[in-house]
Amino acid sequence: MTRYILGLESSCDDTSAAVVDEHFRVLAVRTVSQTNLHALFGGVIPEIAARNHIAWIFPTIDKALVESGVAPADLSAVAVTNYPGLLGSLLVGVGAAKGLAIGWGKPLIAVNHLEAHIHSPFLGRSERPKPPYLALVVSGGHTTLMEMGEGTATVLAETMDDAAGEAYDKIAKIAKLPYPGGPAIDKIAQTGNPERYALPHLMRSGRFKDTLAFSFSGIKSAVKRILEDEGDTVALADLMAGFQSRIVELIERRLTAAWEQRSYTALVVAGGVAANSAVRRMAQEFTGKRRVPLYLPELTYCQDNAAMVAATAFPKLDRGEFSPLDLDVTATCRPQTK
Repeated sequence: MTRYILGLESSCDDTSAAVVDEHFRVLAVRTVSQTNLHALFGGVIPEIAARNHIAWIFPTIDKALVESGVAPADLSAVAVTNYPGLLGSLLVGVGAAKGLAIGWGKPLIAVNHLEAHIHSPFLGRSERPKPPYLALVVSGGHTTLMEMGEGTATVLAETMDDAAGEAYDKIAKIAKLPYPGGPAIDKIAQTGNPERYALPHLMRSGRFKDTLAFSFSGIKSAVKRILEDEGDTVALADLMAGFQSRIVELIERRLTAAWEQRSYTALVVAGGVAANSAVRRMAQEFTGKRRVPLYLPELTYCQDNAAMVAATAFPKLDRGEFSPLDLDVTATCRPQTK
């Protein structure tokens, strides 16, 4: 008998519910985005995000269940993101999941948001990498390298300041480009000359050059100064091309450094910035040189979604790793490790 899990995701500003089967086939995924609303402010406003989750969480769940054709009685578990993320937003999803688990008499499974992104490339695919494999989650809230073992996830490095996607959004706002900044900058950068401006190479020297950590504040400050100094005369496409190339260059150097420390079976790149054309191209070249598989999510699954939450829960279901019904969120932006 096929097993199904209902997944819920509300860690930031996307309200999402999905039903996925044990073969990682997505029977239904419904996501309500608040992007247009938060674009008015140039970024996510946590209080507004939480209030909208309250309004949308149960209608979204209802639509996902109807579309999937799976009745609550046929579910094997209810899975929900409970860390990391925005505290108010997480509370809405966790509260809904706890109520449904109690009402339906189903196990509750808490899922790490970063681990969920790492499972997003496996949706709709029969093959998965054998551990240990290297995973990069690169998004608006995270730039994190993780080593994925058999039932374990170890954080190798994180950003020391902005996440890569956050740097994109901040520069886009200064440059008066649309929100979210990542897609807008990626599009304009494709027509530019990345060598026109003498932008700094990130963390290439100094005490952090041999670490695996990330830092994007330097490139953000350099681009901001140019935008302020040149104003309307700036060669925007060239500047955005240079900005993007420096970010991708640092990511590639950190992947290389991690790979030199240990041989991995595969590379997973996931998160919102995994939709970036330069990041995807770099990852393909990186794994091609090393002749190892690359796992990239479909573009639709790069953003936050509940299908990846449900998929992540299946190994936990197999191991009997259920969460107590008094489950609470973890008020931290940092991922927890096992």
